[in-house]
Amino acid sequence: MRRAIISFFVLIVFLTATSGLALAAWADYFTAPEGLEPGGLEAPGQIVNILTPELKFVTVGPLSYIYLFQVEDVPVTLAEQFSNKPIPVLMAKVNSSSLQIPSGILFPGKSYYWYVLSIHNPGTKSEAIKSSPKLYFATAQDSK
Repeated sequence: MRRAIISFFVLIVFLTATSGLALAAWADYFTAPEGLEPGGLEAPGQIVNILTPELKFVTVGPLSYIYLFQVEDVPVTLAEQFSNKPIPVLMAKVNSSSLQIPSGILFPGKSYYWYVLSIHNPGTKSEAIKSSPKLYFATAQDSK
Protein backbone atom coordinates (compact mmCIF):
# COMPACT_ATOMS: atom_id res chain seq x y z
CA MET A 1 0.00 0.00 0.00
CA ARG A 2 2.79 2.40 0.93
CA ARG A 3 4.56 1.71 -2.36
CA ALA A 4 1.34 2.46 -4.27
CA ILE A 5 0.94 5.79 -2.46
CA ILE A 6 4.55 6.75 -3.19
CA SER A 7 4.18 5.72 -6.84
CA PHE A 8 1.00 7.78 -7.12
CA PHE A 9 2.73 10.80 -5.55
CA VAL A 10 5.70 10.45 -7.94
CA LEU A 11 3.27 10.23 -10.88
CA ILE A 12 1.47 13.42 -9.76
CA VAL A 13 4.78 15.28 -9.38
CA PHE A 14 5.91 14.07 -12.81
CA LEU A 15 2.66 15.10 -14.50
CA THR A 16 2.73 18.50 -12.82
CA ALA A 17 6.34 19.11 -13.86
CA THR A 18 5.83 17.96 -17.44
CA SER A 19 2.64 19.98 -17.87
CA GLY A 20 4.62 23.08 -16.92
CA LEU A 21 7.24 22.13 -19.49
CA ALA A 22 4.52 21.55 -22.06
CA LEU A 23 3.10 25.03 -21.44
CA ALA A 24 6.59 26.55 -21.66
CA ALA A 25 7.20 24.69 -24.91
CA TRP A 26 3.78 25.82 -26.16
CA ALA A 27 4.79 29.45 -25.60
CA ASP A 28 7.83 28.89 -27.85
CA TYR A 29 5.51 28.48 -30.84
CA PHE A 30 4.36 32.09 -30.63
CA THR A 31 6.17 35.08 -32.06
CA ALA A 32 7.33 37.81 -29.69
CA PRO A 33 6.24 41.41 -30.25
CA GLU A 34 8.83 43.88 -31.46
CA GLY A 35 9.59 47.42 -30.35
CA LEU A 36 10.74 49.57 -33.27
CA GLU A 37 11.42 53.13 -32.09
CA PRO A 38 12.49 55.18 -30.28
CA GLY A 39 15.24 53.39 -28.49
CA GLY A 40 18.23 51.12 -28.49
CA LEU A 41 19.01 47.83 -26.81
CA GLU A 42 21.48 49.46 -24.41
CA ALA A 43 21.16 52.52 -22.18
CA PRO A 44 21.05 55.42 -22.72
CA GLY A 45 19.80 54.59 -26.22
CA GLN A 46 18.42 57.16 -28.62
CA ILE A 47 18.04 60.81 -27.53
CA VAL A 48 14.59 62.23 -28.26
CA ASN A 49 14.02 65.99 -28.49
CA ILE A 50 10.34 66.04 -27.55
CA LEU A 51 8.54 64.93 -24.39
CA THR A 52 5.66 63.29 -26.28
CA PRO A 53 7.37 60.85 -28.67
CA GLU A 54 5.44 58.18 -30.53
CA LEU A 55 6.35 54.61 -29.60
CA LYS A 56 6.25 52.36 -32.67
CA PHE A 57 5.98 48.60 -32.39
CA VAL A 58 4.66 45.37 -33.86
CA THR A 59 2.26 43.44 -31.64
CA VAL A 60 1.25 39.83 -31.93
CA GLY A 61 -1.70 38.05 -30.41
CA PRO A 62 -5.09 39.53 -29.54
CA LEU A 63 -4.03 41.37 -26.37
CA SER A 64 -0.99 43.67 -26.04
CA TYR A 65 0.30 46.19 -23.53
CA ILE A 66 3.01 48.86 -23.53
CA TYR A 67 5.08 49.31 -20.37
CA LEU A 68 7.22 52.45 -19.98
CA PHE A 69 9.65 52.87 -17.06
CA GLN A 70 12.00 55.61 -15.94
CA VAL A 71 15.55 54.35 -15.48
CA GLU A 72 16.60 55.02 -11.90
CA ASP A 73 19.64 54.00 -9.89
CA VAL A 74 17.59 53.54 -6.71
CA PRO A 75 13.91 52.71 -6.10
CA VAL A 76 11.85 55.90 -5.99
CA THR A 77 8.50 55.00 -4.48
CA LEU A 78 7.78 53.17 -1.25
CA ALA A 79 6.19 50.32 -3.23
CA GLU A 80 9.37 49.94 -5.32
CA GLN A 81 11.53 49.91 -2.21
CA PHE A 82 9.57 47.01 -0.73
CA SER A 83 8.96 45.02 -3.91
CA ASN A 84 12.30 45.57 -5.67
CA LYS A 85 10.27 45.99 -8.85
CA PRO A 86 10.05 49.21 -10.82
CA ILE A 87 6.64 50.75 -11.25
CA PRO A 88 5.78 51.83 -14.81
CA VAL A 89 5.25 55.51 -15.49
CA LEU A 90 2.87 54.40 -18.25
CA MET A 91 1.04 51.16 -18.92
CA ALA A 92 -1.42 51.06 -21.79
CA LYS A 93 -3.45 48.45 -23.61
CA VAL A 94 -2.79 48.89 -27.33
CA ASN A 95 -4.75 47.95 -30.42
CA SER A 96 -2.54 49.57 -33.05
CA SER A 97 1.12 49.78 -34.02
CA SER A 98 1.96 53.03 -32.23
CA LEU A 99 1.27 54.95 -29.05
CA GLN A 100 1.75 58.68 -28.55
CA ILE A 101 3.08 59.33 -25.04
CA PRO A 102 0.83 61.94 -23.41
CA SER A 103 2.32 65.16 -22.05
CA GLY A 104 3.30 65.17 -18.39
CA ILE A 105 4.75 61.62 -18.43
CA LEU A 106 8.33 62.29 -19.58
CA PHE A 107 10.76 64.89 -18.21
CA PRO A 108 13.82 66.58 -19.76
CA GLY A 109 17.19 64.92 -19.21
CA LYS A 110 15.81 61.58 -17.99
CA SER A 111 16.35 58.04 -19.24
CA TYR A 112 13.55 55.58 -19.96
CA TYR A 113 12.96 52.10 -21.27
CA TRP A 114 9.87 50.46 -22.70
CA TYR A 115 8.68 47.13 -24.05
CA VAL A 116 5.63 45.50 -25.58
CA LEU A 117 3.98 42.49 -23.94
CA SER A 118 1.58 40.36 -26.00
CA ILE A 119 -0.70 37.63 -24.71
CA HIS A 120 -1.72 34.75 -26.95
CA ASN A 121 -4.93 32.83 -26.10
CA PRO A 122 -5.70 35.03 -23.06
CA GLY A 123 -7.71 33.41 -20.29
CA THR A 124 -7.20 29.84 -21.50
CA LYS A 125 -5.00 26.98 -20.35
CA SER A 126 -2.83 27.57 -23.41
CA GLU A 127 -2.25 31.26 -22.62
CA ALA A 128 1.25 32.35 -23.67
CA ILE A 129 2.92 35.65 -22.80
CA LYS A 130 5.70 37.04 -24.97
CA SER A 131 7.64 40.26 -24.50
CA SER A 132 9.79 42.37 -26.78
CA PRO A 133 13.31 43.29 -25.68
CA LYS A 134 13.60 46.52 -23.68
CA LEU A 135 14.29 49.64 -25.73
CA TYR A 136 16.12 52.49 -23.99
CA PHE A 137 15.87 56.17 -24.83
CA ALA A 138 16.64 59.47 -23.12
CA THR A 139 15.02 62.87 -23.36
CA ALA A 140 17.16 65.88 -24.28
CA GLN A 141 18.13 68.31 -21.51
CA ASP A 142 15.87 71.32 -21.15
CA SER A 143 17.31 74.17 -23.24
CA LYS A 144 16.40 76.97 -20.78
